[in-house]
Amino acid sequence: MEEKGIIGCCALLVSDFLSRQDLWPWLGCLYVEPAWRGRRLSGALMAHARAEASRAGYRELFLSTTHDGLYEKFGWSRMDDGYNSDGDRFRIYRIATCVGL
Repeated sequence: MEEKGIIGCCALLVSDFLSRQDLWPWLGCLYVEPAWRGRRLSGALMAHARAEASRAGYRELFLSTTHDGLYEKFGWSRMDDGYNSDGDRFRIYRIATCVGL
């Protein structure tokens, strides 16, 4: 948040509507307003999501994306590909919710 409104957000989801329904929770809807990018706010949002997932008892957090290179900078590891209902392929990443796990 910033005085004038929301500058970024993310969500913890039960499903990311991919073929890998055996994985959860998912980090989704990660967004930072363009004027605020480059300040590592996405990293802060990811860290918050990891902490909340850990607090809820989850040991891992997953995400799907078509982006290449962003999430690796924050410690995410690519684990597989998944497909949405239209057959589009997405990269699936995972990360431990607690550092050192």
